[in-house]
Amino acid sequence: MSGCRFLVSPLLEVLSAAEVLRGQYPVRQGRRRRGMESAQRHATSLPPAALRQQIRSVAGQLLHRPDAAARRQELDITALGPLEEPARAFFQDCLMGDWPRIRTVLESDVALRAHHLAAYGVRHVVDRLPGLTVRDARDGIEGGAGGLVLVPSVFRSTRVLLANRTGTVITYPASGHRSLWDRDEVVAPTRLGALLGRGRAAALLNIGDGCGTGDLADRLGVSAGTASVHVAALRNGGLVATHRVGKAVRHVLTPIGSALIIAQLTTEPNMLSVLPQVL
Repeated sequence: MSGCRFLVSPLLEVLSAAEVLRGQYPVRQGRRRRGMESAQRHATSLPPAALRQQIRSVAGQLLHRPDAAARRQELDITALGPLEEPARAFFQDCLMGDWPRIRTVLESDVALRAHHLAAYGVRHVVDRLPGLTVRDARDGIEGGAGGLVLVPSVFRSTRVLLANRTGTVITYPASGHRSLWDRDEVVAPTRLGALLGRGRAAALLNIGDGCGTGDLADRLGVSAGTASVHVAALRNGGLVATHRVGKAVRHVLTPIGSALIIAQLTTEPNMLSVLPQVL
């Protein structure tokens, strides 16, 4: 199990979106729908060879990135060098309006699958990722020091992005990706707010793939004390767990918390059925 991990990569998701959207823009009913003219204009500014090279480069960097100890990865388009300007224009015109929703889906998916990985092992996780075989997973885990890194995407199907002596990086479709664009407005904050209260709902949505109390307070724009109160309520409700390492604490979503976000955000109540029966 130690050789397999899930990570969210905002930069890789933007690059993947650009590569996929070169052919056909899939956000048919999204909040930030754009015509094919806009998509094609950005596509011509992102040469396919350079795009593929950047995707491999970013994927390679993931093999050297720690998971549980890492802070939330922010989108840093400046790392793309000569592709920075066209990639920034593509993001602002085609993705920025939907980005908070995209990111929450990715982070919630990772949190849920990481729980399954820890509880049930690699085979259980692999069996539930479309297009990924046990052999792919085994080869990735045994193939290098970086092991197997699994990266969710709302744009891609399952695909091996990189496989070498260092390790293997594979993308897979995040839970609820098909219905992410089915509504014209984000319903999760409203629905979760009615269920939990606005402050607690915001805290649940911003915990992502794990954070400390101070980080969460910064994301919410509230005091550390207020963030701590929200976390305590969510923990009492079984939606969040808190781990302590020395003096540091890290709050993470429980399987129920992850599935609740995905179900609400993607309007897929059946996501709750992926929870283990013991819960």
